[in-house]
Amino acid sequence: MADSNINIPLLISLLEDSGEESDDMGEETMTVLMGAECSLPLELKAKILDYTESVVPFYDDESFRRKFRMSKGTFHILSQYLKDLPEFSYDHPGGKEHVSVEKQLLMTLWYLGSCDTIDKIGDRFGISTSSVIRCRNRVLAAVNRHLKQRFIVWPNAQKIPEVVASLNRGMFFPGIIGALHGSHIEIKKPAAHGNSYINRKGFASLQVQAVCTDNMMFTHIFTGYPGSCHDARILRNSDLWQIGQILCGENHIIADAAYPIRKWILTPYRDNGHLNASQRKFNKYLSSCRVVIERAFALLKGRFRRMKYIDTCVRTAVSIIMCSCIFHNICIVNHDAMNDFLEDANISNPVLNPICLQDNAEGVRKGDTIAAHLI
Repeated sequence: MADSNINIPLLISLLEDSGEESDDMGEETMTVLMGAECSLPLELKAKILDYTESVVPFYDDESFRRKFRMSKGTFHILSQYLKDLPEFSYDHPGGKEHVSVEKQLLMTLWYLGSCDTIDKIGDRFGISTSSVIRCRNRVLAAVNRHLKQRFIVWPNAQKIPEVVASLNRGMFFPGIIGALHGSHIEIKKPAAHGNSYINRKGFASLQVQAVCTDNMMFTHIFTGYPGSCHDARILRNSDLWQIGQILCGENHIIADAAYPIRKWILTPYRDNGHLNASQRKFNKYLSSCRVVIERAFALLKGRFRRMKYIDTCVRTAVSIIMCSCIFHNICIVNHDAMNDFLEDANISNPVLNPICLQDNAEGVRKGDTIAAHLI
């Protein structure tokens, strides 16, 4: 029998932190905690009873943010968004007790922010694995259906000048409205057509094509294509290819050499060993401005560690990726601190795939004009 004087929720919180930060704890403190852990009932060691109600409230702001990958303030704002959605309205009487919106969101955030199995998450939140999956899928569907169009949006006419100014980096490279890039999200190899998902690095993945602004906010997301697809092919099959000129107007997106040059997409000069000074300067400035999309993907994967490997069917994986991108933007909108989630990005990754779309003469002329006037 556990000592009745033990504060179970507080003890669980301390034990969790001791596992993550044992180097910072004194030997005496660790001895006390280990002894107290031994006195816990067996059922509490397997499942954390009333974790949402009795443990989470004990977390300070930093502990909450470390575990759920966003601040308490951002979490409460997000939970308010969800409470107003039809997926979380329970009008029918009877049946099992409903899982609160807050608990469903906490479970989903824990799933996205960790590499824990569904079984472990079920034990933590004191519910069955089937309930974890059902709650996760409900949150994913609701967020993707209702919040995508609210938080992943192209800058409007009033916002465009501000976005362009922030990406110009001191007016060295004018007219940039966003940085474009693709990233691979590793997934479990699908049973059907599995080899088509194997990318050039030898693992199964889904491609994510994104455009972001200077603050790492995603303004366009397109995902779901297998990892074997070339970046340029994905662009050609995305809605961005159809509406890019309309969205950009006289401005342009910058990208790496895997993409074709258009009036609204500018890429580096291909280095044939004979670039002149203005062309080399063009490449330097473009690369400097384009780093932001690499950092945005690094932040996404650092905050939501599920992005490193998704062990679900392809359809659910696509939903997970999109929802994570929406949460990423919501955190940025709410000025949720991010530096500790930002992982090192590989910004010198060479383009290994051949260019499969020809450059556009109008786009080439635009690039030449900018290169000739760079300071």
